[in-house]
Amino acid sequence: MIQVIRRAFDIIEYIASDTSKAHSLSEIATSLGLNQATCANILKTLVERNFVEQIGFKKGYKLGYMIYRLGRIGTFDDQLLKASIEPMEHLRNQLNETCLLAVLRKQNRVVIHQSNAERDLMVKSAIEKNAYISASGRFLLASLSDEELTEHIELYGLPKSDEWPEAISNVKFWEQIKRIRYDGFSKQVTSTHIIGFAYGIRSKGRVMGSLSVYLPLSRLIEHGEKEIIAATISTALRIEQSI
Repeated sequence: MIQVIRRAFDIIEYIASDTSKAHSLSEIATSLGLNQATCANILKTLVERNFVEQIGFKKGYKLGYMIYRLGRIGTFDDQLLKASIEPMEHLRNQLNETCLLAVLRKQNRVVIHQSNAERDLMVKSAIEKNAYISASGRFLLASLSDEELTEHIELYGLPKSDEWPEAISNVKFWEQIKRIRYDGFSKQVTSTHIIGFAYGIRSKGRVMGSLSVYLPLSRLIEHGEKEIIAATISTALRIEQSI
């Protein structure tokens, strides 16, 4: 058992030695002198626990968000995070509502930074949540290509009625995706009367993450949808300029 743990750490350290690329299974196994089947089994567990992320099916492996989340020392989306903290604080101060920076990892929307409103009644979000059940997750899904989305559905299935009731069939799902793409942002009202707005942060034409604002539905009258959406988009563009 101790040997397996040591090998797992060896794999993580090897992947961390060069975070600029994805490392293939054969490369990792050969470099560490491991049997390829043994290496594959350890990697499978590390991927399941999100310490390592598998890029596609054959492209290789990179550090997963748990490394970043536990130690705050990894380079997982580090550039995006550094560019976002100050603009997000400004957005939070402007609206005094909770702002989230999130990325898509497998079937989940993962928050990598959260700036909370300074109010007695404020929205707090879980770090990891099924992408179907949040405005930010839905926007990230809509930002994928049709091919990537089709693969996502094959792997994780369509939303359940308690996750995204408007998208429980294949036809309805694609209708919702097309609507988000057409609008340019995602909007969601939860059963607990929380409303969220999400927009994308892009680099080289591809969405790297989502910037979102969440607030109690009862406070929407303080700002109005147009003000929140405009402030969110303006902040996202400011972040893009810093990346």
